[in-house]
Amino acid sequence: MAVTTDTQDQPYSFEVPRGAVPPAEVEMTVEQTRIPTFRYTSPEFHRREIEKMWLNVWQMACRHDDLPAAGDYVRYDVADQSFLIVRQADGGLKAFHNVCRHRGNVLRRDECGSAGEFRCPYHLWAWNTDGTLKDIPDRHLFIGIDDEDYGLPEVAVDTWGGFVFVHPDPVAAAAEPLLEFLSPVPEHLDPYHFDEMIPSGINVSMPVSANWKVVVEAFLEVYHTMGIHPQLLPMLDDIHTYYETLAKHSRMIVPFAVASPRLGHVDELEVLEAYLASFGQSVRREKGTSRVEGAGGLLALFVDEGGELRLPDATKTTRQTFVELFRGYGESQGFDYSGLHDDQMVDDWHYTIFPNLVFNIHAGNFLFFRILPDWQDPDTSWFHVATYRWVPEDQRAAMRTPHRVIGEREESLGLVLDQDMENLPGVQRGLHSKGLDSITVSRQEIRITHLHEVLDTYLDA
Repeated sequence: MAVTTDTQDQPYSFEVPRGAVPPAEVEMTVEQTRIPTFRYTSPEFHRREIEKMWLNVWQMACRHDDLPAAGDYVRYDVADQSFLIVRQADGGLKAFHNVCRHRGNVLRRDECGSAGEFRCPYHLWAWNTDGTLKDIPDRHLFIGIDDEDYGLPEVAVDTWGGFVFVHPDPVAAAAEPLLEFLSPVPEHLDPYHFDEMIPSGINVSMPVSANWKVVVEAFLEVYHTMGIHPQLLPMLDDIHTYYETLAKHSRMIVPFAVASPRLGHVDELEVLEAYLASFGQSVRREKGTSRVEGAGGLLALFVDEGGELRLPDATKTTRQTFVELFRGYGESQGFDYSGLHDDQMVDDWHYTIFPNLVFNIHAGNFLFFRILPDWQDPDTSWFHVATYRWVPEDQRAAMRTPHRVIGEREESLGLVLDQDMENLPGVQRGLHSKGLDSITVSRQEIRITHLHEVLDTYLDA
């Protein structure tokens, strides 16, 4: 299946973003293509990452609508640190270290909740939800307690796109405010209206037997599609994918609803079948015919009365059909797609926000990954995956999916993610091989190199 593709033409229109380039135009040195394996396996390097980067960077903690009312809180843990993000009476947010100032007990162990105060279960010291000290039992027996000195220690908190970010170091956060840290990503992604979307579908976290960077890097290129996800090749173009680094972050633009040039000629019904299957539609053509088994959902729009798969307008390609379908659906729901061009109706505008957020973005929805380190073990990480959809406001409560924690590969995440999760532990094991001292990446894996280069700016600070 792997073929030389340097001269393959692009047989469809594609609006290339300014600054994004095809792999052949990516500039890299030999040194940039070699990444030492100890960066994924060394406990010493892992501890350095925790101290120098994870505790000194903006990171997404929750969604804005996880905290709808005053007193609502979400616990966010990274490494050995725990924080509480709390909705205030004036509608604003504050974030605190999740620790009792008396003997160091964690104030809240639950993932989220609502409270009128934060009272430690150990000796019943209490704080108001704005972090001010409220009560100390037997206070007359303590020496030198000043209320101003004994508030809950604050960390920086800010929002973008419906996401709530925290920064463990308020001084560093003041020096680089959130929007400055994220730039230029908000300018690119605000037209998608992330703040209008809710988790609807999958919304789970689970451990993964791989370093956090191994997990992130699995989603930074499409080079692995032909090996790990061959069923996707009839519906995405892994050759004419464009790449761009964006300050601390990066993106790639992957054309969808077209076949990979690796396959040679692919008829439009095969493209349609593969694209529908990516939405979870059960499509199975009988041998020698285009008759399908199953119907419903999107599939119902593409099956005739005789049960055969077909495009509604034979003069239009699968790509053109879905551009019109998705834009028309969005407009019928009152969604504002005015800031998106036609390619963005179908293509995967794939962004990474350093250090650990990954977005597969389409008009009206995105697939979201958040990867966190296990602070004690470089061979383990935590993987949070959620599908976000833009739904009418009056349907959001009913369609919202609560977050759950599951065991590693305890449940299916869908075929594509199951394939990734099955592969990643083997990658981590291989990185421990004494026969391998570095990995080698290509121009189409520039986002991996970029991740490490940004990481080094923190490690060397």
